[in-house]
Amino acid sequence: MVNTLNANAFLKGHIPNSLNITSMRVADQLFKKDDEIIVYCSDVTCMASYYAYKQLELAGYTNIWRFAGGLREWSENGFPLA
Repeated sequence: MVNTLNANAFLKGHIPNSLNITSMRVADQLFKKDDEIIVYCSDVTCMASYYAYKQLELAGYTNIWRFAGGLREWSENGFPLA
């Protein structure tokens, strides 16, 4: 999973084992075009994961997903944050 929030927000809490990636340069270094990539941010009103999804799509990534509910939905369903 990829957290698309800034580094300070990531340090305050994120889904365990997720990566904090905010640039396509880093994404291109870490992922292949067909890797499964799930992007998320804080909640459905946060557009950071939407923009990341669109950037990945435009760059030719083919197996991308957006977890729109993000951190809010994750924690409201009782899952832990790191």
